[in-house]
Amino acid sequence: MACGTFSEHPVLRIIFGGSWSAKTADGSFVYEPGDDGLALYFGPCTKMMPLIAHGSFRVVTINFTPGGVLGLDLPQQEKTVDRIIGSDPFTASPDPLPGYDPQPEADDWLHAAESQLLDALHAVGLEEPHPLLGKFERFCFADPGGSLDSFADRHAITRRTLERTIKRDWGVTPKFALRRARALDMAAALLDLGDEDEESAMRLRYYDESHLIREMRQFFDATPGMLRNEPHPLLTITMEIRQSRRMEALAQLGDDDPRPWRDPKTEPASVNRTES
Repeated sequence: MACGTFSEHPVLRIIFGGSWSAKTADGSFVYEPGDDGLALYFGPCTKMMPLIAHGSFRVVTINFTPGGVLGLDLPQQEKTVDRIIGSDPFTASPDPLPGYDPQPEADDWLHAAESQLLDALHAVGLEEPHPLLGKFERFCFADPGGSLDSFADRHAITRRTLERTIKRDWGVTPKFALRRARALDMAAALLDLGDEDEESAMRLRYYDESHLIREMRQFFDATPGMLRNEPHPLLTITMEIRQSRRMEALAQLGDDDPRPWRDPKTEPASVNRTES
């Protein structure tokens, strides 16, 4: 399965099964999880990271919110961009914690993985991220064409403070973060992950069709037509997670509301999530 992944913030993937190939900022690598599994920490992406999954696999995916890894023993965020670190940042080990091991029933596996993550979080005692990080994420979701100066003024900080904080904790500049958010929104629309009328609004964020094509090639190495018409199984999973978070952040969707792009007849039975 040749595709890719694209996340604005770090992701921890605990993979079981077949081997994975990835093209990172440091070169191409092959990972062999096997039945025992392998923990891989993916830093923030500035573009789609090409991945190839060889054979069948199962994955526990933990998506961090902005600032969610601060305090862990990791390199500076900027140094993890477009890179993979072969370990769980909570344990500094590539070996998965036992709670992440696959189980026959999806509900049991989900609850065990959530309990394991909570135990890991409590063990390291992370502090709450600075509120500005979450506010800037919502700004990227709501108005990625907006003014950084206006955002800074609304939150009583200088433009310099905003740039320094986002660069340190997101790994990219605020200006690039907004540009990336526009591209991700557009890609979600092209992948039919959203409301039917969203694509027209997203296209208005670009000067013309050539500008749109350049941006899609820059971020996804694909034209808009390729994103719409060709299969992108791994990328679609990543984009679904982001689109769900975006709609929740903008109060367009509740935690348990059905996703508008999903066919409810093909969905598995609902899973009761633990409160955390």
